[in-house]
Amino acid sequence: SLMLRGTRSAGGSDLSGGLVTLPNFFNLEANQSPNCMNIVFNPGGSIEKRLGSSSMNTTVLASTAGWGVFDYGAGGNLRWLVVAAGSGIYASSNRGVTFVSIATGNFTVQNYVNFERSKPYLIATMDSLNRVLYWAGSVNTFMLTLAVNSAPTARFAVDFQGFLLLMNTNLNKRRIVYADNNLITTDPWNNSFDLPSSSDDEITGSAILNKKLYVFTKYKIFRISYVGGNPDFAYQDVKDWGAVQRTIKKITMPEVGEVIICLSWDKTIRIFDGTEDQIVSGNIEDSGGMADVSLEDANDNALERAFAETDTNQQVYKLWLAMGTSSQTTYCLVFDPLNNAFYPFDNQIFHGALMAESGGATARRELIGVRRTGQVHIINSGNTDTGTAITDFYQSPLFFGKTPRVASKSQQVSLYFSATSSGSVFFQDRVNFSNVFGAARSSISFADTAGKLQVVKTIDLPLTQNTYQFQLSSSASTADPWRLNRADYELSDLGIGRAG
Repeated sequence: SLMLRGTRSAGGSDLSGGLVTLPNFFNLEANQSPNCMNIVFNPGGSIEKRLGSSSMNTTVLASTAGWGVFDYGAGGNLRWLVVAAGSGIYASSNRGVTFVSIATGNFTVQNYVNFERSKPYLIATMDSLNRVLYWAGSVNTFMLTLAVNSAPTARFAVDFQGFLLLMNTNLNKRRIVYADNNLITTDPWNNSFDLPSSSDDEITGSAILNKKLYVFTKYKIFRISYVGGNPDFAYQDVKDWGAVQRTIKKITMPEVGEVIICLSWDKTIRIFDGTEDQIVSGNIEDSGGMADVSLEDANDNALERAFAETDTNQQVYKLWLAMGTSSQTTYCLVFDPLNNAFYPFDNQIFHGALMAESGGATARRELIGVRRTGQVHIINSGNTDTGTAITDFYQSPLFFGKTPRVASKSQQVSLYFSATSSGSVFFQDRVNFSNVFGAARSSISFADTAGKLQVVKTIDLPLTQNTYQFQLSSSASTADPWRLNRADYELSDLGIGRAG
């Protein structure tokens, strides 16, 4: 129908703004949400219910699985998905379906294992500072102790400019010990240097960007350059903030290119191009708004449980966090650099995740997650979390006249869904700053999608109010996800005064 005279429309076709947890929810843009869960905000402007995950292994790994996970190509078509679980390390040549043991009893139970590749070898270092292990990836072989009489124990390793660097050692938490990566099994391991910082500082990880190695500590970032000769490496203190271990990844930003992205210890998410840094998480840092989760809600006493991976299939950064009083990761915050949007997922009880290939001629990279209970999952797969329904909801920003003092007459909401949508979507609303949504005003089904590019649902709103807000949620079933491409809210202003 034609828009009534005096009626104006709010909303539109850009819904891509993501979650904003700012306490002053009056400042949200029309494409931003003050509260949502399990909703993907696409750069193209649409929103949709997220996909689930599917379990791969029929025989679960030891409990407390996921202390470390790595995708290791051993040559030819042989690829191993390597997982630390319990007090052992296991490898799967079919990306998580079945596993063989490659190390047992080599590290303290319930401590992280950090993997790196150096030449042909898989290197395993441990937070518990047990001996460094290495493995050539051959079938029916086990990991061996690296240079047992000379190599230090260390928490982290990185292969850089023809050397293997062992970092945060048993002798000094800011020490880097290195050896020629052709000689790591026999080297005397007597070359080292210490990064200058306070005595309570320690190395928490690293990333290589533009042929430079950036080593992160709790309080600083150092740029490491290979210079050759004596010494082999030079270092420069470049930033006075540090990163949480296992959250340091790389991602491609529009008009910038590849940058490092990480969670810092002040619970902000930063990007760093080797020279300049920028905080990108301002929209989700405060917990005083309507949102169920924010970075402020992350458990300070469990930040070391956080981990991240760049989902290269979707080009997003996924950060798993322990929220509230939980000591375990239960939520995932997703950052999409294309629309600068964050959005949260719950029921994320993974202990580690990475992009892994299947190997062989049909190799495809998938995001793999390992649950603490020993299941290995393909993430972004299926419509449930391995049988557990996904409870999703999206809340619109507050709609009002020129100011919230202006009373308005609601006319209708028009919702434009992709024809691939299925299941049932429930439409609820609330007015005048109520903190409770009313009963479902409409139940939207998608039985009439044949021959249509869009499914349009128009809902009449017999309301007079000062502020208006709606919520969409689904039946949490096994149906394919719904996708909303446009939402138009039509209202007419009545004048200043209190309505309702």
